[in-house]
Amino acid sequence: MPTIAETLAQAKAYHGAGQLSEALQLYERVVQADSAHAEAHYLRGAACHGLGRANEAIASLAQALRLRPDDADTHNYLGVVLTEQGALDEAILSFQRALLLRPGSSEISKNIQNVVAAKDNNLGNALAAQGKLDEAAACYRRALERNPDYLDAHAQLGAVLSGQGRLDEAENCYRRIVELKPDSAEANYNLAVMAGGQNKLDAAANSYRRALELKPDFAEAHHRLGAVLEKQGRLSEAADCWRRARELKPDDVDAHAHLAAVLAKQGRFGEAEDCYRRIVELKPDAAGAHNNLAVVLSRQGQFDEAENCLRRALDLKPDDTEAFNNLGFVLSKERQFDEAERCLRRALELKPDYTEAFNNLGNALRGQGQLSAAIDAYGRALQLDPGYAAAHGNLANALADCGWTEDALLEFERALEIVPDDAGVIANYGVCLQSQGRLDEAIESYRKAVCLDAESPGYHGNLVYALNFHPDFDAETVFAEHRVWAGRHADPLLLGSAPHANDRTPGRRLRVGYVSAHFQHHAVNFFSEPILAAHDHRAIEVFCYSAAVPAESDATTRRLQDYADHWREIAGQSDQQVSETIRADQIDILVDLTGHIGGNRLLVFARKPAPVQVTYIGYQNTTGMLAMDYRLTDAWADPPGATDHLYTEKLVRLPRAFFCYLPPALAPDVSPLPAIANGLVTFGSFNNPAKITPRVLETWAGILSAVPNSRLVLLARVTAGFRQHVGRAFERQGVSADRVELVERRPLGEYLQLIECVDIGLDPFPFNGHTTTCDCLWMGVPVVMLAGHSYASRFGGSALVNLGLRDLIAGSREDYVEIASGLAADLDRLKGLRAGLRVRMSDSPLVDAQGFTRNLEAVYRRMWADWCAKQSA
Repeated sequence: MPTIAETLAQAKAYHGAGQLSEALQLYERVVQADSAHAEAHYLRGAACHGLGRANEAIASLAQALRLRPDDADTHNYLGVVLTEQGALDEAILSFQRALLLRPGSSEISKNIQNVVAAKDNNLGNALAAQGKLDEAAACYRRALERNPDYLDAHAQLGAVLSGQGRLDEAENCYRRIVELKPDSAEANYNLAVMAGGQNKLDAAANSYRRALELKPDFAEAHHRLGAVLEKQGRLSEAADCWRRARELKPDDVDAHAHLAAVLAKQGRFGEAEDCYRRIVELKPDAAGAHNNLAVVLSRQGQFDEAENCLRRALDLKPDDTEAFNNLGFVLSKERQFDEAERCLRRALELKPDYTEAFNNLGNALRGQGQLSAAIDAYGRALQLDPGYAAAHGNLANALADCGWTEDALLEFERALEIVPDDAGVIANYGVCLQSQGRLDEAIESYRKAVCLDAESPGYHGNLVYALNFHPDFDAETVFAEHRVWAGRHADPLLLGSAPHANDRTPGRRLRVGYVSAHFQHHAVNFFSEPILAAHDHRAIEVFCYSAAVPAESDATTRRLQDYADHWREIAGQSDQQVSETIRADQIDILVDLTGHIGGNRLLVFARKPAPVQVTYIGYQNTTGMLAMDYRLTDAWADPPGATDHLYTEKLVRLPRAFFCYLPPALAPDVSPLPAIANGLVTFGSFNNPAKITPRVLETWAGILSAVPNSRLVLLARVTAGFRQHVGRAFERQGVSADRVELVERRPLGEYLQLIECVDIGLDPFPFNGHTTTCDCLWMGVPVVMLAGHSYASRFGGSALVNLGLRDLIAGSREDYVEIASGLAADLDRLKGLRAGLRVRMSDSPLVDAQGFTRNLEAVYRRMWADWCAKQSA
């Protein structure tokens, strides 16, 4: 049999290895053999304490003290166990005896401080329960002076301070708890609540996330994190939080409501509808829920059901102003304009300063043909809210219904009398002027709008875009204005962009994102669709970010969706949200297809969400932004060394042509030359009327003068003012206005039939046409153009250069007249061109989608390899 000493040694070995049960058995064997063995009783007490057997531990330690009353360690240990058991007065006595035996011991002194702190904490709890918060706080503070790491005192003090509204002090308490106990979900949650209450949104979001890492089923943390993320504009993440909260508490109306609201903001109306339907099930008598359901139904075009929901809301709450307004909106959409007007006027009786109701009343009146009354309603809305964008747009539409006549412009000016310094109205007035080719006045309006609202990138963008059309602004001046725009609105955002964590493998499959406001029937898709259709998805993962309003989607949209690996609807989302989505998608190369055209998302690119950013095809100039890395072009549109200084982007010249054209499927077969049957030559132009400046009209008049009996067909928004403007320009050159036919814009099939009636196309300058040029060439109509020294005045010529028709590109206005008149005199050549142009185009690079897209993908690959190399340098 082992001796007592050997047994004790083995027990200590077990104890040291953490095998407490084995150690305890041997300690008991020792005390049974020698009941006066003080060390064995002490060690038995320590083992029992470690096993959670506190009462046995206290008994063993007390027995050890009876045998060895002057042992400071045993007194100290007994005090620790008594403290844990809440026997604070007894614990203090044990610690005091230990300190008498070992004076000056910092460990024992600290233990005394801790137990006194616990007594202060308990007193604080009692006072807090009586509502004596200031006295309770004082107790907790005393406890923390004695024991700075006392978790419960920090928690209780934080709760008291929070209840008193002293959130910053409470936050400090919870922050200390998290430092001491970082794995506490509740502590992180409380810290987040305090930070959120002080609008420290980033800090709150981080603490909620930490709480949810520790406790994934913490429903309230999901809910509160969603609220913080919504305030930050991070709607997708907020929606995910509320979805999880709803999963954990399926009948939580508040979670359904928050989720529905954020989904509606994202334009995800079908999902929002499901949430509101669930709320209506849970609370069928909630008028607000029926109203909200109606709103999302109407956004999806489900106006009949929306009307029923609104009528139910009004049954529940007969004087619900918002429901009357929304019902008026829905009835207008259903073309029930008379009843819509009655609902909206009732809304305005209940709330005379209801801006949105005035706007909707304008729509109802406009639907009844009461344009003046509609304009007055829009004007009233703008009086109440000069920054109401929808009212500005609707006012512009009402004036457009008037035909953009001089009377319409006067009405616009009357609206400006109501809100003379409203930048939005002034900018819309500029749009009206520009649509009539009155560029000087349009630019003046845009400049005024920018002066009134210098922070609006849209108003400034209108100015930048308009300068491209004006012949009196040289390329350097236009470039300088682009830089002013970027320096004010875009470049500062680049400073806050984070590094990119994309996989830097040069040869891997690339994630390429295309951002466009026009992923529906639009001219730009005659050039973007063939690329999307031809991408090699083994090498390129295609993402499309559509800024178009979902209601405007059409057959083109559906085709484009089929070509993409991933489709993202971003209309209505903030630039920051879209930037975060693109970062989350880990896009390698992000391509802008809009530039400074309306609906653009340049301020997404300004935040640099992708490592490589490219602008292409949609806009005929630089973006002016430092965040845009490249611009795609070709050697004709941008001759090497000639225009590079006019761009902030690095020019990448694609081989052959900068574009690939998708011929319209509706195009009829090429018809015989009209001049043969008509006995006269017909010229035509089908471009944006804003490009048709007085100088262009003067030149075209010179062509008609040089070609007797010829005529000119112009496609435009025909108004009395525009007709007068064109007629006067020709008559000043001695050409009768009746030789010019103004034709209204029309659907694609009829537009192509109109081109069939033309023998020679005339391109405007200094801003070339492009889609119209390709359409004409496809229909067998040669186009004469004038090349300048900037991209906007040269890009249209790339088509002619690739078809071997460089001789149709003039270098001066005199050459332009000579080329056009000479071509008109050579009917044999015209006939040959007519018969062969479609075949020539079919055999050219201009419609070789596969070849073009392989070249484009190779360019993307080089851009990516360059970025990877820079990161590893």
